[in-house]
Amino acid sequence: MSTTPQMSHMGLQQGQQFPSTSPYQQQGYGQQQPYGMGMSGTLEQLQQLGQQQPYQQLLQQLGQQQQFGAQQGQQDQQAQQAQQAEQQVQQQLQQVALSAVQQVVQQVQAQALTSGVANGFIDIVHPLQGQPHQIFLRINNQFRVLNNPNPQIHQQIQQAFAFGHQVVGIWDTQSPNVLRSVRIQRI
Repeated sequence: MSTTPQMSHMGLQQGQQFPSTSPYQQQGYGQQQPYGMGMSGTLEQLQQLGQQQPYQQLLQQLGQQQQFGAQQGQQDQQAQQAQQAEQQVQQQLQQVALSAVQQVVQQVQAQALTSGVANGFIDIVHPLQGQPHQIFLRINNQFRVLNNPNPQIHQQIQQAFAFGHQVVGIWDTQSPNVLRSVRIQRI
């Protein structure tokens, strides 16, 4: 008895017991597909698998992830829109601030400041309730008021008159009764 036929017989048995899974051996031009399945069979199998419990959970998770991705995209788009709106507001604020500064500069340039030496003063020691602290300086026989002087300036004006120093008041010609600044000259 020869060993060759037995080996070939075993090879056939193995081939029959364990079919090849290689797509090249199963499918070819003009060959039939194994187990009689075409594309439609594969689709039906996938649909059946999709209805099974573990696969359905996976499909739900995938759907939730897609929803989360869509929500994330919407949030990103909203954040970009909010950032653009904020930039526009900042630009508008800068324009308003610039125009306000330009108006103040024009007003200051239009104002003519005048000064004069005071030869007397009135100190309101205790103003009426709700009234500001004030010192009135008599300059060119007209009283001009310094509103809300800080305690240092208040004390310096009193000392200047006590020691015979000059107190110079500075005001705007548009509002000549209100002092803008006070300068003390010790000569």
